[in-house]
Formats: sequence, C-alpha cells, structure tokens
Amino acid sequence: IFKDKLEGGFGSMGFGDDADRSANIKVAILRSKDGFEYLPEIAIGINDFYGSKRFHSKYVVLTKQFIDWNLDATLGYGRGRIDGFFGALSFYPFFKKYEGESKYSFLKTLNVFLELDANNYKKNIHEHPKGREVNFPINLGLNFQFFKIFQASFSSIRGKAIAASIGTFYNIGKSSGMFPKNLDPPMYQDYIIDRDKDFSKSLSLAFKDQGLDLMKAQIFTSPENQKCLEINVVNLRYRDAKQVYLRLQNILSNISKDFFQIIVKVEVGGLNLHEYQFKTKFLDDLKENKITPIEMQALSPMQDLGKCSLSDCSNTYDSKTIFEKNKRIWILTLRPKVNAFFGSCKGKFKFDGGAIATQEGYFFDDLYYNLQMSYILKQGSSNVGSRDKSNPSQIINVRSDFVKYFETNTFHMDSFYIQKNWNLKRALFAKVALGYFEVAYAGLAFEGLYYPVDSIIAISVDFANVYKRKYNSIFGFQKKIRKFRCIHPEFENFIGIQYFLNLFLEIRPLNLTLKTSFGQFLAKDKGVKLELFRYFPSGLEISTWLTLTDKKDIVNHKRYFDKGFSITLPLDLFMNKSSRKKVNFKMSEWLRDVGAKAASGKELYPLVRDERHFR
Repeated sequence: IFKDKLEGGFGSMGFGDDADRSANIKVAILRSKDGFEYLPEIAIGINDFYGSKRFHSKYVVLTKQFIDWNLDATLGYGRGRIDGFFGALSFYPFFKKYEGESKYSFLKTLNVFLELDANNYKKNIHEHPKGREVNFPINLGLNFQFFKIFQASFSSIRGKAIAASIGTFYNIGKSSGMFPKNLDPPMYQDYIIDRDKDFSKSLSLAFKDQGLDLMKAQIFTSPENQKCLEINVVNLRYRDAKQVYLRLQNILSNISKDFFQIIVKVEVGGLNLHEYQFKTKFLDDLKENKITPIEMQALSPMQDLGKCSLSDCSNTYDSKTIFEKNKRIWILTLRPKVNAFFGSCKGKFKFDGGAIATQEGYFFDDLYYNLQMSYILKQGSSNVGSRDKSNPSQIINVRSDFVKYFETNTFHMDSFYIQKNWNLKRALFAKVALGYFEVAYAGLAFEGLYYPVDSIIAISVDFANVYKRKYNSIFGFQKKIRKFRCIHPEFENFIGIQYFLNLFLEIRPLNLTLKTSFGQFLAKDKGVKLELFRYFPSGLEISTWLTLTDKKDIVNHKRYFDKGFSITLPLDLFMNKSSRKKVNFKMSEWLRDVGAKAASGKELYPLVRDERHFR
C-alpha cells in the first residue's frame, strides 16, 4: 500500500493478504435533472469497502447549484477516516460569458474551488507515518477541462504543498462508440420485393442486406380468409432491439400489398422469443410518411409468441413455405482474456493475459453448441497460491482453488457444451444444457423461465448437477475435493448439486434490475444471493452482489459473506460495426467458497432481456 514500506507478516517479500485492492462506491439518491432542480442533490457513498478496509469511511453529501451566481456548494458528513463535516465551494467565473460556441468556450469549465478536508490523518492508525501532519484543513485550487476529454487541476494540500494533476475522462455509459458504425448497412433503403418477381429471393437478400438472417417464410390464410405472411428472423448482429425493429419496418414497407398482415418472429440462441404483427396498411402509411416510426411502434408492438401465429390461427391446409434455410454451423470470434489475482507475496497484483477463441453454432439446425479455447500469453498465476495463508477456507474448496487451473497450463478448453432451448408457450421458456460449462466444472443443467413481454417481473428455476474438472487435464474429472482442517488439507468425495428459485424485478425508469436467488450453492451452503444490475445506453452493464448463506467462513476474525461487482462491456464500443459480443470482468472481495455457483450454459433471463431491450 505504501512505497518502501514492507508488510510485517512477509518481511522482505513485501506484500501480504492485507495489502490488497480498494474500491469506492457513490450512489446519487436525488438529482436535479430528474425534476428536482429546487432541491439539493443528495448522494451517499462508501470508501474502501473491500478487503482490509484500512481507509474505510462512509458519508452523505448534499450539493446545490446556484446558476445565477455561477456557484456550486457542497456540504457533507462522514464517519470513519472522514470524521465529521466537510464541504466545498466552486465558482465558475466564465460560465455564462462563453456559454455558446467560441474559441474560448473551454473557459466555461474553469472553476476556482475551496474545500474543507475532514479526513482524520492524525488519528487514523493506518496512515503513512509521513502523511499525518496537517498545517491547514482547507485546500484552495482551480481546475478546467479542455478538448472535452482532459481535465487539469492545481491545488494546495493540507497547507503544506502544491499538487498538480492532469487526467482524461470519457462517459462510456452514454457513448455511441469510439468509432462511427460505418460498416453497418444504411438503415433506410428501398427494395423491390414483388410476389411476381422471385419474391423469396428478393426477401432473403433484403434481410441479408440489413444485417439480419431470414430463416423461414410462409404464406398462410387466416381464419378471416386473409392472406398473411409469417417470417422467422435471427438477429446475430444488433444489441439494440430498436435497431432490429426499425430495420424490419424498412424492409417490410417495401413488400407488395397482397398481404393483409406480416408476422415476424425473432429468434436468438435457438429460442423463439417474441413476435411483431405488422398490418400492411400501416406499413404503407409509414412509407408514405403518413405516420412516424414511433407511431408504427405503438401500432405494432412487441408481443409474446402465439397470439396470432401460423400454428395458432391459420388453416394449415392452406399454408405454403416459400423460403427456408439452415442456421449457421459455426461462427468464430476472438477476444482478450484476463484473470486478475490480488495478495500475492511477490506483488500486490498479478494477472494472466491472453486470448480466447469462441466457436458457436448449431447441430441439426436446433441444438446450440459453444466451444471456447484460450491461450495464456502472460502468466502471473504461478506466483499466486491456492490457499489463503492467513485465513484458509474451512469448507470444501469449490472456488478458492481456482488458481490451480492456471498455475501450469497455458492452453485451456474453457467450455464445450450443447444447449437446447424451447419457447413452451408464449412467455414460458426452458433449456437443457450438457457439457463442460467452465474451466472448473462440467455437468447437466435445467432451467425454466416465465417472462412476459410487458412484465417488469420474471421468475425462473434452475438446477445443475456438476463435476469438478481436473487441474491439468482437458477432459478429466476429480472424484474428491480439497478441504482444510485448520491448515491441513483433507479430501472428500464431491458431486456438485446447485438449485435456485430466481425472482427478477425491473425498475425501468432507473434502468435497474434486482435479482434475488434462493437455494443451494456449490459448497452445499443454502441461502440467498442479492444482485443489482444497472444498464446504460451504451450497452455497459454494472452489477453488484451480496450472498448470505448458512456456512460460516471466517476472514480476519469476522464472518465473511460473498460480495463483489461485475462490469460488462459491449465489444462494438471499440469497433466500426455493430456486434452482440461482450466482454466481462468480475471480482469478489475475497476468493472464497461460500455463495459459489458453477456456470451452467447460457442463462435464459439475460438472453431474453437483451433481445427485448430498446435503447
């Protein structure tokens, strides 16, 4: 934690388990832009809530903008390292003068600030010996932004020194991508799709041109003796359901008027999710600009399957398949792979860095498979032990031995499984998965999900029977699992059983989802896992979790409950075309065995939610 200051427990080696990562969190409770401009903004926060918590503090803060005076005022109160009241004043002298576009507009962000520092440097036992002295608790400084991505700051520090910094910032939550999507097909194009001129081929080419896969097209007669068209579409490219919807509108508005209605079923991962019902009269009105795309969305909303599909309301003796093709056998993608480790005796932070290749596709046009192979180019896990020397886990090591899978091998088969998904009826989905789900576990998994289109509530049940994979074998399994009695390892027979009842609640105005899981975890501990997901317009997802179970795991003389956070980034933020692929990084406070779950294939809820989400 401190330069040139060694950890006593490790002597000359320098670092110990208590010299670990730190994390802060701040949550805005009340914001002026949410319609509360006359009230102060309110936020609460916690500093250093992970690991050793040497600089732990919690606080509440109020901020009010006085636009007429070009002034911001902040007042807060904290406990812990922040001891008592703190505050700040920020004055923007050029905020109004250069409000419009001007070569001096960067001066609009220039501000002079005054802050009262309430950190208790003198009495906090974890402060650096040379960092306890405070001559004056008020700091004075200025900062400004330039080129819209850089920020410079100059200020006094505790009445003892002058500090200067320059940094860069980027609002990744609202980003539309670092590069324009110039490889995406134009949204609005004219197509000639005439029933008298090779209709099926023209229809297929139009969908392909828009980056969508047409799988099947059928003409049928409704009970009212109306000619209808039903098509099945697979979306392999776009993360945003709005993109898919607008492109469907554009294609279908070019189809001849012979049909009374066109029904579009959208599929992803071998699962028929939902449908749209477009009346050709409304499509004609859209093409002639008599209605807007937003009005069209209200007239033809997303809805659950089965309300008026070919199987439900057509005369099966009067149906004709005009186009059909098989799904792709394989799709290959490459992305980076990183495993991060903290608390090594040869350095506070170690990581494995490499690449992972994913091949996925369909067997027999209906059975999804996923094969992931990875290669570690930079290996740091060889310097990380699989046992916490200060706090060895006293329950079966279902997850705390994770590093042993990377200590010697550089090549891994991360996963190889098959999965069959069903839409049983409208909003009821199911899956069965079999194979190697992750580096550590393989087995058999079942899941059922009820999730109507217009509902903010979903419910699912899942069950998995898994076996622990060998550390140095691609296909082999371990019959026994390690467990420590004090510091002495023992081994016992192990077959993993996990099962959960999952409840989902979407708070759509705030782009939040709360997930609550009740059941049995991998180490045979029973309890509940609470997860909170925050979704951003860019596709960024941030989540945090807390797990409470009946197994007692002691870390630093306190009972530990698993908690951590996860960040998921869409890869197309860094590409010049749309993509559905994502990269995920997650981290627990400690790598322990309580509240552990094995992967069990593609989960149904995120699969369905991602395809339905309009950004």
